[in-house]
Amino acid sequence: MRNPLGRDRSMPTIEIVSIDSDLSVDQKDFDVAIRVDKKLESHRGLFYNFLIKQTGTIIHVGNPDFKNDENGGFFGGAIIDWGLESNDLNIPQVDPNDPADNWGANQSFKYRFSKLYKPDIDRLIRTAISESKIKKVYFLTDYQFGPEKSSHEIIYTLMDLWDRHDNEGLEWNKLYEIYSV
Repeated sequence: MRNPLGRDRSMPTIEIVSIDSDLSVDQKDFDVAIRVDKKLESHRGLFYNFLIKQTGTIIHVGNPDFKNDENGGFFGGAIIDWGLESNDLNIPQVDPNDPADNWGANQSFKYRFSKLYKPDIDRLIRTAISESKIKKVYFLTDYQFGPEKSSHEIIYTLMDLWDRHDNEGLEWNKLYEIYSV
């Protein structure tokens, strides 16, 4: 079944972790919604065990309409350019009695950020790198319909991340480790 709400409502979590930092950013400087926490806890659980062993600051990145909503849901589907791949997201008809446990995960799509919001993501990652005492950042996503198992890739530079983003697209449910701009 196609997602009747559109993929922008599929609730991907987009986060930037500045390792060994006490980062502070101001919401008014960005079009995307941001929430900053000193406790490295993702809004979803895919990278929980990895993040609890780290120290620093996490920036949660969300849809612009969440800028003034401190207590509601928070996700970043509206800042994604969903046109990279033509595959349709399938929302399963879940039967809790079905032993196949078909909850819709493991749909592998690549993504890019909307051109409108890519500059905000770039500035946030640059700031996170510059504020990290060891110049180390994790950029991660957790998409409920993406791969069930997380993956981790050292990509070294922000330029390399943007080259991958622009040429191939980025992978959902992957943590990219970045060390410099």
